Amino acid sequence: MNKLMAALILPALFASAAAGAATLTLKSGETGTLGKAQVTLLRLEDSRCPTDAQCIRSGELRLSLLVTEGGRSRFLKLSWPEAGNVPQAGGIRVLKVPGRKASDHRAAPVTLTDTP
Repeated sequence: MNKLMAALILPALFASAAAGAATLTLKSGETGTLGKAQVTLLRLEDSRCPTDAQCIRSGELRLSLLVTEGGRSRFLKLSWPEAGNVPQAGGIRVLKVPGRKASDHRAAPVTLTDTP
């Protein structure tokens, strides 16, 4: 009986935890929904070393976000990567950013998540 209960309960627990997770990919100036929040990527500064170059410093990505949820708005600044590679603020963190070549001057799309 215990094995049957575990077989039924554990998948439900994992499914409910995963159901709260959301991802959103934005470029500078775009707005989208992340979980229950409306997120706008206001500004993106990318000083990361291009994938086809050798750099003395790896650089970083800096984001300015406007997050609106439940009638309240907040302004967040994120940078990636941060110490320990855990870039998060206000429950939102950078999940991934593609590398770019030196000749590519387009703004990189940034994928955000609301999971820790």
